[in-house]
Amino acid sequence: MSLKHAILGFLSFAPFSGYDLKKAFDHSVQHFWPANQSQIYRTLAELEEDGFVEKEIIEREERLDMKIYHITETGRGELHQWLATPLPERDGREPFLIQVYFGSQLSDDELLKVFRHKLTKTEEQLAVYESVLQMIQSTPSKINDPRAIFLSVLTLEAGYVNTQSIAAWLHSAIERIENKNYSINIGNS
Repeated sequence: MSLKHAILGFLSFAPFSGYDLKKAFDHSVQHFWPANQSQIYRTLAELEEDGFVEKEIIEREERLDMKIYHITETGRGELHQWLATPLPERDGREPFLIQVYFGSQLSDDELLKVFRHKLTKTEEQLAVYESVLQMIQSTPSKINDPRAIFLSVLTLEAGYVNTQSIAAWLHSAIERIENKNYSINIGNS
């Protein structure tokens, strides 16, 4: 996924300033697609150059002028085409699993340290999902389309379910390593 399509997606809901786009990312998709302020502004400039967005400048007396970005019809077409096109599968590389695969080189204590670190990071990610859900539930949305809200929350659900599954697997693996139970457990969990 490219940042430009995420920005076009937000702008399809409503016009935003660059600052408000950053807040929109942080309050909605940051659990799977974070973006920093400089990336957003750089991409907005590219989108404007490509004719996908138009910039409206609102003059303010005592503060810097505000730039509000609106999606153009060309931008809506680009977004629609991207949304309707199946994406290639992402690279399935997982460095942690390489560590596990060759983990027999480590003592059980060393291996457990690696697993517990991964579990801590996984539980931190679950906490992020939970905080995003709380934010969604407590903050009024600029989106008035219940179907759009449903689909946006489905992304959170996918991340949560997948991460919860990894956490359960890590707990099981840690327990089996601690008990020196090296039996295979595929399909029995």
